[in-house]
Amino acid sequence: MSIIKNLRSLKSAAVLAERTARSDSLGFARFNLIYGFNGSGKSTLSRIYSTLQQGRQHQRLPEGCTFEIEMDDGKIYRCPDQLGGIEQRICVFNADFVDENLQWGTGRANPVFYIGQEQAELAGELSKLEQTVPTARQKQTGETKVATEKEKAFGLLKRERARAISDRLRLTGRKYEAPNLASDYETVAFNADSVLLPKALDDATSLSARSAPLPKVTVIEFDDTPIEVMASATADFAGQTIGSVLIAELERYPAMVPWMKAGHEFHIEHDLESCLYCGETIPEQRKKLLTAAFDDRLATFIESVADAHRRAEQILEALTAASGSAPEVTSISPELQTAYQAARSLLVRQMDAASDLMKLTLGILRAKLATPTAIVENRLPPMEKVRESCNLLKSTRTEVNNLIVQHNEQVDDFARHQEEARLSIRRHFLAEGASDYADLRTEVGAASMAADEAKAELTKLLNDIETLKAKVREHGPAAARVNELVKSYLGHGELTISPIAEGYELHRHSQLVRGAPSEGEKTAIALCYFLSTLESDGRKLEDVIVVIDDPISSLDTKAMNFACALIRNRVSQAAQLFVLTHNQHCMNEFKKAWKGWAYPRNKDTAPTARLLYVDVSVPTGTNIRSSSIIEMPPLLREYDSEYHFLFQKVLQFEAAGAAHSDYAFMMPNVIRRVLDVFLAFRMPRNGPLIDKIKELCKGDTSLDVERMIALERLSQVESHSDSLDDLVTHSSMTVEEAHDANAALLVMMEKLDSEHLKGLRKYCRLPT
Repeated sequence: MSIIKNLRSLKSAAVLAERTARSDSLGFARFNLIYGFNGSGKSTLSRIYSTLQQGRQHQRLPEGCTFEIEMDDGKIYRCPDQLGGIEQRICVFNADFVDENLQWGTGRANPVFYIGQEQAELAGELSKLEQTVPTARQKQTGETKVATEKEKAFGLLKRERARAISDRLRLTGRKYEAPNLASDYETVAFNADSVLLPKALDDATSLSARSAPLPKVTVIEFDDTPIEVMASATADFAGQTIGSVLIAELERYPAMVPWMKAGHEFHIEHDLESCLYCGETIPEQRKKLLTAAFDDRLATFIESVADAHRRAEQILEALTAASGSAPEVTSISPELQTAYQAARSLLVRQMDAASDLMKLTLGILRAKLATPTAIVENRLPPMEKVRESCNLLKSTRTEVNNLIVQHNEQVDDFARHQEEARLSIRRHFLAEGASDYADLRTEVGAASMAADEAKAELTKLLNDIETLKAKVREHGPAAARVNELVKSYLGHGELTISPIAEGYELHRHSQLVRGAPSEGEKTAIALCYFLSTLESDGRKLEDVIVVIDDPISSLDTKAMNFACALIRNRVSQAAQLFVLTHNQHCMNEFKKAWKGWAYPRNKDTAPTARLLYVDVSVPTGTNIRSSSIIEMPPLLREYDSEYHFLFQKVLQFEAAGAAHSDYAFMMPNVIRRVLDVFLAFRMPRNGPLIDKIKELCKGDTSLDVERMIALERLSQVESHSDSLDDLVTHSSMTVEEAHDANAALLVMMEKLDSEHLKGLRKYCRLPT
């Protein structure tokens, strides 16, 4: 089973210095002790491990924090987007774990689920199911996304088609929208023939837009039958003669027949004996001859021709009036206009041809009236052609009038015709877009079904997992295990956790805890609670990477020793263990246990432990603290007291002189702690540090009073610094004051115990 080998890269992690792939490997081993003062970045480091446990960036890591964790098998986990796969193997104990799992205010802990031996088979099944969840979630997300995109495309198609239909329907007070389109596809019958030509679509649109019908128009009233009759009669008149009754002069001068007939009838009527024109006497024989020539047959013939002429004039007038009465195209319903325009144009042409025929007839009849005894040239078309023209005129007039009747019917039933026009528009667009609509609807249905199936699969999977979890949860055994650990930890069984439906309650002497437990009790419960979770949810301890950040809080020496021993014993079989602490006594406990593993005497034996230190400094050119994980300094590793390590810092500060010191910010606290320890042995009585300094000055006049003032100033400013926890805090002393205090400390130690100082300079000499 792989373990963590290196923090390969790190960026934007608060006080922790940046690391890159070129940085020296930290070379983590199976057991790792990381010692650092408060504020050095240990909590941030523990949250980096918590990120692996959660499978997502820890919410309390700085924004923009990125890192890479390298395993000893070469696998690399990257934050923020390549973290999955190791969640079940990481268990982190830190302040966040306590906050999230132990509710001290109500005396309640979140449930712990411990799997007994009999549930091992179920746990294996649970593990397999949980491994399939990411794939199921990914499938459900993907199918849902596809279904959403298909639905969007389908919705867009429906909206666009509905908008096109709505623009054509011109509805008042209501809209035609996507739901209407969907309903029409379900209820309205249409086929390929429903697609309209552009003109027909525009006509239907025009009718749909009209708020009121067009006015009615009058049909064309005209009797076309007399035209053919008149043409036939005119042809007959043109070829008729009355030669058997006419005298020679009339045959020679036929144009004079009307004049001579009128003159003869005037002379007879007035009984005139002589001619009014020439004055000559009209012989009786001549009178008889003219009377015979102008008998009733001629009069009847001429009257017939004259009557035909009058009727031809009437027909011509009727044709002219009928042609002018034909309704304009714009007065006809738009959907009829195309047919009406063609029929009307043909009708007008036919009526014009009929008028021309009548004009030709009138000319022939006038010529016949002028020369009734002569044959007049017949310029009329053949009667067969005339008959065809008359039939065409009649059928065209009927067609025009039928269209007018249809128009008038639409006017009478405007609402119905308008609704039919709108229905034809809807059918047009339904038929035109039927293929695209059907294809997208099929795709949406298939995608939706796939998304529903993926969701159902995921829901079933999660339900199955919860069912298995319910079967393997054993609150009672978990509580019993925690209580067993707490009893051993505290040395008594007064404090216990009791399982309830929602989790656990904290009890003292079998009663619900009303007040908060002591810090030592809190530490005991939190640590034991954490240890009891290591093999929950089917985990095996030998597979788990355990991270414990500051497990010691306000414990006496006995409890602290046991706590450290408890951790070592309970977690010794873990795949890997990290202990992060600021407590020197805790550090010493683990250091003593692991130093031989970290530095084996046999050079051929590979180290199985690492002793590390979080070194905090302020690098040259910056005013920002930065911490790096380094190998534990020898003076911390080889001595149980921090005295030698801190005195080496005093020597480093002395050697730096006026140059920059990376540790200048912490030197007032360091000097204060060294002075405190030195005087504790030199003057073992209790009392404030400043009183001891004053007493030394009185008892040894060789001490430089001016230098001792620097130490007095230090004792006043740093009077709060009682532990190593304060070393990384900034002092209010200036660098110059710190240098003065550092020099004064060395002078005082030289005066009071030169051999001690000599030994310290030897064993704490600066590394070369």
